[in-house]
Amino acid sequence: MQPDASLLPPSEVLLSPPRFPILTLDEAKLSPALGYLFQRKWIEPYESLVSILWKFQKANALSGTVVANLMGPDIDPYEGIVPELSVVDIDRLHGTLGLPKTTLREALLAPTERRRFAPAFRHCRRCIALGYHSVVHQIETVYRCPAHRDALESACRNCGYEAPYRVNVQLLETPYRCSQCRESYGGNGWRPTEARPMRTGYRKALSRKYVGSALGL
Repeated sequence: MQPDASLLPPSEVLLSPPRFPILTLDEAKLSPALGYLFQRKWIEPYESLVSILWKFQKANALSGTVVANLMGPDIDPYEGIVPELSVVDIDRLHGTLGLPKTTLREALLAPTERRRFAPAFRHCRRCIALGYHSVVHQIETVYRCPAHRDALESACRNCGYEAPYRVNVQLLETPYRCSQCRESYGGNGWRPTEARPMRTGYRKALSRKYVGSALGL
């Protein structure tokens, strides 16, 4: 005869294993199917990988460690990498962000004899205010933003720090700000609810400069 369940000591009832699985959420294994928010229309021509990852991070409230790991499984997120075409895992980024591979390739540095890139993060304050940073801003022979004609800056206006152009946790967790003193590089940063398309004239100017630099113009 089976014992009556009501006769079990209260402690045994409380300690019995649950009849349903307890799910844990591993942030590093999230996928778009579980709710990543990202839209292609947020990306402008020749937008840098840094700028793209800042938008992705802001839209999904992810840590810099998780976002850095999107570039490759063997990358140390704290040391980071220079975002060059030869070292970033394009397939991994494509699978997570859903952006065309062509867009991702254009977001990365591809040094040639005619086109070299600055080792420090350079920016246009008015572009940063729009939530945009371009690989064009990193070209050594470009001294002014093609869109706004303002001089490009690398040193923080508050503390003078020049951030290395290296995608790591330190850079990713201070979007649009100096990673040393956290002073804004320009404006209040980017938010998905306030995203606005770039002016057509600005898009054309940046595209012309990028193509021209490849030709040595």
